[in-house]
Amino acid sequence: MLRNDVRVPADSLKRDTAVYRMAPVTVISSISRMDPVHAPFSLAVIRAEDIQAQPIRAVSDVLAYVPGVDLRQRGPLGVQSDIAIRGGTFEQTAIMIDGLRLNDVQTGHNTFSIPFLPTDIERIEVVKGGAARALGAGAMDGAVNIVLKQPTSDPSLHASVMGGDASFREARVSASIGSETLTHRVSAQIMDHAGWAPSTDVSLQTAMYHGVLSLGETRTSVILGLSNKAFGASRFYTPNFPEAWEKITTVIGGATFDAPLSESFEMSVRALARLNDDEFRLKRDDPSFYTNTHSTQQYTVQGRLTRHDEDRATSLLVDAGSDAINSSNLGKHDRVRGSAIIEHVERFGNLRVTLGGGVVAFSDRLPLPTGGVDASYLLSQEASSSDIVFASVQTNGRIPTYTDLYYSDPVTTGNPNLVLERATTAEVGYRHATASSMLNVALYARDGRNMIDYVFDSAGNSTAENITTVEIRGLDASYSTTLALGPLSYLRVGLMYQSVKGSATARTSFVADNLRTQVIVETRWQLPFDIQASYIPRLIERVTTPTLYLVHDVRLMRSFGIVTITAEATNLTDQRYVETGWVVVPPRWARLGAAVQL
Repeated sequence: MLRNDVRVPADSLKRDTAVYRMAPVTVISSISRMDPVHAPFSLAVIRAEDIQAQPIRAVSDVLAYVPGVDLRQRGPLGVQSDIAIRGGTFEQTAIMIDGLRLNDVQTGHNTFSIPFLPTDIERIEVVKGGAARALGAGAMDGAVNIVLKQPTSDPSLHASVMGGDASFREARVSASIGSETLTHRVSAQIMDHAGWAPSTDVSLQTAMYHGVLSLGETRTSVILGLSNKAFGASRFYTPNFPEAWEKITTVIGGATFDAPLSESFEMSVRALARLNDDEFRLKRDDPSFYTNTHSTQQYTVQGRLTRHDEDRATSLLVDAGSDAINSSNLGKHDRVRGSAIIEHVERFGNLRVTLGGGVVAFSDRLPLPTGGVDASYLLSQEASSSDIVFASVQTNGRIPTYTDLYYSDPVTTGNPNLVLERATTAEVGYRHATASSMLNVALYARDGRNMIDYVFDSAGNSTAENITTVEIRGLDASYSTTLALGPLSYLRVGLMYQSVKGSATARTSFVADNLRTQVIVETRWQLPFDIQASYIPRLIERVTTPTLYLVHDVRLMRSFGIVTITAEATNLTDQRYVETGWVVVPPRWARLGAAVQL
């Protein structure tokens, strides 16, 4: 997925860097500026044109096609998506929008309740493994950064409608307008469907505003968004109540400020507010039977100062914020948090070494140290190719969510005595890049301590516990290339294989329920009659369910001037399996739509 014609953004690694063989992406795991050809860790970049070619209807759906990433959906099309990387859990990956962290403090199940459309996205950056240490607590196994498209001064309008199986209906609109210095982008959607089984229906509405003020090299941006969705939650959390229902409303507000202070110093400031309301019913038509309501408020301000020259850079990242929850089930709690992380990069010819570390502090928990060392060596760099080897060792951790600590229902119990999760990760890898292809191979290991999971007793009830240790060993490899082999224009093959060993003897919910084998083949075709096609088969095997499942997805597109007709289908062969919890994945789901671009 790494391509070599992505433009360097305003906050990219070095303003005058131009690397032909590697995509000049913003490497979110490093707070220092650096040349991405030396990135000492595994990363994947999914561009806007990749997203457009894939049969997806929500931003989170894109991650199903990234090797090493485990997308587990109870509800598809953005209803509820859990993201795990390289054997971690859905609580151990940092999710961000333009570098602003989105992780929900109530539960990671709500993190992807976001108001952004796939057409709003410029690219998605995925850092795999503990190299995302600079993001602080929670980025134990990696990070996903969603980079929004920049509003343009040229007026534009995009509108689409789509319908399909299960009474699926969707309408979207997005527009940009502005001047050379001040630009605006807005988007909105409405979507609903009747579901493929009782109480699997969805009603979703989103709206988003993105404004950018550019004055020379100084850039200020504002993001405002609203997501509102009500959905049947049958078998999401328990198989005993098939008529469960949930409604989640999320408001996001963020701002960024980036400016060079001199030729050697750069500064950036970011702020984010996330407000979330969650109502859950075990019986959708009888709220008096069992209803939970949760309201959370998260606020963060972050500042970064970087000093750099040709061969070295030193950065300081500090942030402060607060979390609060008022819940009918979890109670009323709040905390203040802050962190300070310093990172130094030094170049010695073709060798690049990064050393970083710091501390994350909480008013209701012990401080969490974080840090590590990365190194990369450029084996060769010619006019049309480059080769590097890289290695990293990191330590990081995660504090329990409020659900982990305080949740209680007839079959599930939180644990206020939970301690911090800790993990040490290591990775060695090789990267070969040419103008039209990319090969990445990495071996990784993670040793986790005090991992938090829900342990089942003989009656099927579960309690949150620190289950001591979890060891993960794995291989992550991918190869992508553009082609001119008849109708085949693009090929990407990804493979991940890992072992997951935990010391817990009891059955648990999440830690052991990980991918063992994952193979993804993405192909793009130029068919007769100017039809563009994408076909993506995926082979999946889980540690707890040693059965191989093959899932086929496809998209066809044909443009007629300003109008594009799209036909897509997921799970073509109607493969039946459980991705997470007790929810069987939807059967074959076909959709047909039209879009207008002005």
